[in-house]
Amino acid sequence: MRIWIAIFLAWLSLSSLKAQTGNYFLSHYTPSDERIDYITFSMAQNDHGVLYLANKAGVLEFDGRNWNLVPTPAPVYTVVTKGKDVFVGGFSGYGKLVWGPDNTEVYQSLSPTQSGAKQITSSIPFKDMVYFQSEEALYGVSLSSGQTETTIRAEPQSAFTGLFEIDGEIYVGSDKHGLRKIEHGKLVAGKFQMPGSLPLLFCSSLPGSNKVFLGTANNRIFLFDPHSGLREIKLKDEFFLESNVMVNGTWVNEKLLAIGTLRGGVLFVNPNTGVTEEISNYYTGLPDNEVYSILCDRNQGVWVANDFGLTRIAPYLPFRSYSHYAGLAGNLLCAHRFKGQIYVGTTLGLFTLVGQEVYIDEPYFYKIQPRVRVLSKEGLAKGVSGFLSLFKKDKNKSKPSESTKNSHALSGKTTRRVLKSIRYSYRKVEGVEGKVNQLTEADGKLLASGITGVLEVDGLKSKPITPEPVRTIILSTSLNQLLVSTLNNDIKSFRHESKVWKETHLFDTLQEDINYVFEDKLQNIWLCGKTIIYKIETADNQVTNIRRVHFSNGYMDEPVGISYGNEVYLAASGLNKYDDRQNKFVRVDSLLKKYFASEGYFWFYNGHRWRTVDQKMEESLKLKWLGLFQNIRFLAPVGQGEGLWVITGSNELYKFSSNKVATDAGGYPLFLREVRGQQNKIIPKQSVKVSQLEGTVALEFIQPDYLGMKAIEYRYKVNELSKIWSDYSTNNNVVPFPYLPTGKYKVEIQTRDLMGKESDVQQIELEVEPPYWRQSWFYASEFAFFTILVVLSLKLSSGNSKYQYISRLLSVLTVIMLIQFIQTVVSSQISIKSTPVIDFFIQVFIALLILPIEGLLRKFIIRSSEDQGKTAHLWDESGLKN
Repeated sequence: MRIWIAIFLAWLSLSSLKAQTGNYFLSHYTPSDERIDYITFSMAQNDHGVLYLANKAGVLEFDGRNWNLVPTPAPVYTVVTKGKDVFVGGFSGYGKLVWGPDNTEVYQSLSPTQSGAKQITSSIPFKDMVYFQSEEALYGVSLSSGQTETTIRAEPQSAFTGLFEIDGEIYVGSDKHGLRKIEHGKLVAGKFQMPGSLPLLFCSSLPGSNKVFLGTANNRIFLFDPHSGLREIKLKDEFFLESNVMVNGTWVNEKLLAIGTLRGGVLFVNPNTGVTEEISNYYTGLPDNEVYSILCDRNQGVWVANDFGLTRIAPYLPFRSYSHYAGLAGNLLCAHRFKGQIYVGTTLGLFTLVGQEVYIDEPYFYKIQPRVRVLSKEGLAKGVSGFLSLFKKDKNKSKPSESTKNSHALSGKTTRRVLKSIRYSYRKVEGVEGKVNQLTEADGKLLASGITGVLEVDGLKSKPITPEPVRTIILSTSLNQLLVSTLNNDIKSFRHESKVWKETHLFDTLQEDINYVFEDKLQNIWLCGKTIIYKIETADNQVTNIRRVHFSNGYMDEPVGISYGNEVYLAASGLNKYDDRQNKFVRVDSLLKKYFASEGYFWFYNGHRWRTVDQKMEESLKLKWLGLFQNIRFLAPVGQGEGLWVITGSNELYKFSSNKVATDAGGYPLFLREVRGQQNKIIPKQSVKVSQLEGTVALEFIQPDYLGMKAIEYRYKVNELSKIWSDYSTNNNVVPFPYLPTGKYKVEIQTRDLMGKESDVQQIELEVEPPYWRQSWFYASEFAFFTILVVLSLKLSSGNSKYQYISRLLSVLTVIMLIQFIQTVVSSQISIKSTPVIDFFIQVFIALLILPIEGLLRKFIIRSSEDQGKTAHLWDESGLKN
């Protein structure tokens, strides 16, 4: 009976436990400038998806690629956004971010100088206002005017403790008066109140809903729904919050809450059941267990600020991490699941993930009525009798009388062992002391191969098949034997008989450096070396012929092969296809950037995404998601259509579940982030004007993306310069203009995300203005000036003869300047990029073209001066005669 009761209690405990599914996917971000302090007190996200962090040095801006620091006079403690506007508060008051005189973002104070607003610790936008709160006062700022329209002082010996939006109203907390609503510039009693006046620590509203998630200073959490009221969430692991101190929290979605703690990382809880879904802490990849602030973005990613920067936790990405459990050592090389156990080969040996049961002693109260005769079945009555015997008192202690037992219920208190959790850790497999780079199943056995040779693995133990260090192994279905290529250039063969691997010495005569072995669909075995390929033909489990195949491997790459249908491909210095008639490999593609083979599959990276030769397999496995990682060194199917094992260049092991794709919560818009000139910065707008004097201009676009580093690709075209789109590239978000001909241009840009979805085309109008001396108003001014000189010259020549020389000098000067003016106008219409030598010859050519005009102008002005002089002289003589 005790056995049955123990099984029953264990079943009750285990029913609330979940099988180990790995840890949430984490991404880490730190500012590129090491002088920036990582401590972040608050986070917010604007409509563009850009993150803003309240920092000791000011406001940090992060768009997924670029970091920008907007300095403030003192540390910033709170930051909120309203549309595209960013409001901040801190030690020196409150303000907002605006464009400064040098076209860069700067901090503008909104604090009235006479109010003495200091130590702003909380802020919240609401309707057409933004509220800022310190312990002493509350300030309301109008969004339209930027003026402080409301100031509410805390009562004497009282302090404000926070701002909260609940049920469409704004509440302010007070250490003496609890929650009060802000209404018409005053504090009034609101409909919502916490039971027992519990002090609120934080509140978070569920987007698209009126539900509010609240946390109190005594580590209790509540949900408020205007329809159902306030409900406390009873956590299954409430001791976790009590021992680690809750500091903040946020909604992820209706089925998940994220709670930040002071010393335990982030607790993810189901709000409907109170069950812990995950704990993200140092042991699962979080850099630090102390959480400063927390924020959930539009893609259901949880941002955690800690002492080492920012970490984004993605609960709904189809990747789960298996590399942060204790006990795993060395650089990861391969992974395999065998009979329900996960094995990982590293440079230091072979490790397997095992679970250890954790029990606790819980107080147990029982109360059972003595009238067992009411039970209908004799067996159940005996079971209860046996259960009571577990709690039988010591014989030396007094026993209740029969009359007492018949008239009262039997009750008591004891303890019982309850299975609370299962802790997972890696344990090293005995006998595997060196590098393991391949795990293979053969005849129902798991084989590990590497520097220590080939070993058969059974749980946590292993036994050697061959002790020689090996390069690669394969179980040949054509020969029904295990083929082993050793570092001594031997090809060993083994057959499994009577539970023992026996060497068959099939290829003892081959002495070659073989790096990879594979089979095709026609029962041919291919031995691949850096300088030689062997094709081994078989029939009826026997070798019938061995052919040497020629191929070119100028870069001495390690070749890997794959059989697809009836075709055989070899990757070495490009992709090569086997030509049976010529008995050689012919180059079909030379653009493979990265490639490798594992467990009989071939994988390659084409510069945009990871692919395989089997398109149906590629689509079913949804390999587009692997674009999150540009550097992958191992891929292998998990088995039974469950996805892939992925080992990245950063030594992370993930299980990718293709049947658990992420929730599509929508992306962020594409926008013009910055316009950089050679001399100045220009405010980014839909229509941008720049001066030709800038020399070079670059337009930087951004579409925030936080799934992975550079998962968004860009392409662009400038309609007036080219009708062809650029290639998609992660670096084409910057549109350069190394030379600026004057004119108007339309810049079009488009993005493509990880899944291949293209965004709408965004268009920016760019106008390049000539310098002032090449603009029409300046030409008009010059023409007016030349006209005045001509008129002055004519007037002087018609006057006294002593001004004749001055008149002629002005005439010649006018001609020269007018010719230079014409030359300048003509040159301004020729917009080509050239060298000083070419410019000189262009000017000479223009001068030759306008030389006849110069002669005509010179004769006209001189003749006009002389005619004016003769007219005056005749007039003088006639006057004398009269």
